[in-house]
Amino acid sequence: MRQLLSLLYIAYLLFVLLLVFFSRKKPNQRFSWILALIFLPGIGLAVYLLFGSESYWAYRRRIIRQRHKGLFLELDSIMRKSNNPAGRELSANQRFHELWCGSIYSDNNTVDIFTNGKPKFAKLFDDLREAQDHIHVQYFTIHNDPMGQELIAILKEKASQGLEVKLLYDSFGCFMTFVRPLFWELKKAGGQVRGVRPYARALNYRNHRKLVIIDGQIGYLGGMNVGERYALGVRGKEWRDSHIRLTGGSLHDVQQTFMSDWIASTRREPIGFRRRLRHYFPSPKEQWTDQNVLPAQIVANGLYNKFIHQDVINLSYFNLIHQAKKRLWIQTPYFSPSEPVLQSLKILALRGVDVRIMTSSYYTFGGLFHHNIKNYYFRQLVDAGVRVFRYEGIMHAKSMLVDDDMLCIGTVNLNVRSLERDDEIFIYFESQELNATYSEIYAEDLRKSVELDYVQFRKQTLLSRALEAVVSLFSPLS
Repeated sequence: MRQLLSLLYIAYLLFVLLLVFFSRKKPNQRFSWILALIFLPGIGLAVYLLFGSESYWAYRRRIIRQRHKGLFLELDSIMRKSNNPAGRELSANQRFHELWCGSIYSDNNTVDIFTNGKPKFAKLFDDLREAQDHIHVQYFTIHNDPMGQELIAILKEKASQGLEVKLLYDSFGCFMTFVRPLFWELKKAGGQVRGVRPYARALNYRNHRKLVIIDGQIGYLGGMNVGERYALGVRGKEWRDSHIRLTGGSLHDVQQTFMSDWIASTRREPIGFRRRLRHYFPSPKEQWTDQNVLPAQIVANGLYNKFIHQDVINLSYFNLIHQAKKRLWIQTPYFSPSEPVLQSLKILALRGVDVRIMTSSYYTFGGLFHHNIKNYYFRQLVDAGVRVFRYEGIMHAKSMLVDDDMLCIGTVNLNVRSLERDDEIFIYFESQELNATYSEIYAEDLRKSVELDYVQFRKQTLLSRALEAVVSLFSPLS
C-alpha cells in the first residue's frame, strides 16, 4: 500500500511540474505554485485549478470566439471603418495603443469629468430618460438602494416604451448587494439582463468595467458603480471618485467593448440584438470644429473580447509610466503593482521625476488587509523619493497624470488584479487643456490629503513587518 501511495505521489508530482512548467506564468509565480502544489497536494491543486490555471481560460476564449465568430468578425469590420482620420500623424503612445491594444484614434470627442456621484447620476439619469433607441448598461456592482432602484426604474420605463435595454453585471460584484429582485423586475418589463461569468471557477477573473452607452451617442465610464455611497459617502467619510461623460468617435470603442462582453456572456439564450450590429455605431450628431477637438483612445482588455493580447492593461500602463519626464501623479485606492511597474516608479523618482501616489485612508471592506499590502510596496518606494498621500476619506478614483499633456481615467487600480487579470477599461487623452483641468482637481484633492510621515513610516515594528510579509503573499487577490 505504501509503495502504491508513493507511486501515486510521484505521478502527481510529474503532473504538477508539467501543469505549471508549461503555463505562461512568470518564473517566480511558477515557483510559488509548485511549492503550494507539492506541500498541499489536494488543496493546492484545487486552488490552482480555480484561481491559477490559465490553460482553462485560453480554452474558454477559443470556444467563445468559435461560437460567435461571425459576430466578432462583424464588429471588427465595423471598427476598421472607424479608424484614424486620413493623414493624421499619431504620437508614439497613440500608435502603441493602436497596434497592441486595438484602440481606434478619434479627435472629435467631448468630455465632462465628475468627481462625485451626485452630479454624475443626476446627469446620467437625465440622459437615460431622453434615450430614443437603445440603452446598454454595464457595472461591476449595483446596490439595491435608492440609487440602484432609480436606475432600474428608469430602465424599466424605457424598456416598456419599446427601447432595447441591456444590463450586464458582474456576478461576483453583485453577489451580496441583494439586487437580483430588481433585475427580475427589469426582465418582466422587457429588458435583457445577464451576469458575467456566474460560476465558481471564474471567481478570480472578474469584469470590473462600468459603462453606459445611450443611443450610440452618449457614454459614461470611470470608477463609480451604482449606489448611494458614491454620492453620499460611507459612515461620514466622503467618497471621492472619477467618472466621465463622453461623446464623439471614441464612443464606438466603448460600444464595441460592451457588445463583445455581452456576446461573450451569451450561453444558451439568443444574442438579443434587434438590429444589425452596424446600427449601434451611428455617426456623432454634434458638429465638430477646430476649437472642439479632443484626441482620445479607449484601452480595454478582456478574456473574450476582440483584444487578443492578454497583457493589454499592464503593458499600456507600463508604457505610459515609462514616458514620464517631469511628473507622474497617480490616484488609486488599491496598490500592489506588477514588478515592471514597481521598478519603473523607483527609477523615475531616482531620475528626479515628481512621482506621487494618492490613495485611500479608509476602506469599506478589508481595510487592515489593504493597508498592509500598500505599506509593503510603499516601503520599497519611499526611499527612492516617491511621495505618498492618504486622502482623508475614501479615494476610489483611478487616474494617472503624465507630464503636461497625458491623462488616463478609468477602472484600473494599480494592483496586479487590475493590471494582469480582471477585465478593465480606461480612456487615454493627449491634451494639455484637459491635463491642466485634472491637475487642478488633483491639487484640490491634495488639500484634503495627508502626506505620509516618512520618519514614522520607516520605524517599522516586528508585528507590522510580519503582517506585511504575510499579506504580500496574497497581493494578486487584492
